[in-house]
Amino acid sequence: MAEDPDWRQILELSVALEITKSERASFKEQVALLQDQLREATQRAERAEARLHDTTVMMATISREAITAPGRSMATEVTINGRSVLRLSNPIPHVEHKAVRTRRHQ
Repeated sequence: MAEDPDWRQILELSVALEITKSERASFKEQVALLQDQLREATQRAERAEARLHDTTVMMATISREAITAPGRSMATEVTINGRSVLRLSNPIPHVEHKAVRTRRHQ
């Protein structure tokens, strides 16, 4: 029985089509997974950016207070139970910035 060239070509195309369908399905799953990972990474980055902003605001506030109130705070070394301890007298009060307070209560 002689092979029909058209039949062989149809068989090869059919196999190639099935391989392509399988790869396409695999790529769709991979794309969905990567989109989920990207979404999660973006959310983490946004939260980190918000925390960085809050920290920057707090540091700026503390810096400003330290400049406007030099001499109010004083650190002295004292000995308690035989151990050297640093005691802070009249510390700079912690003032929470409005943006930080708002974000914490959300």
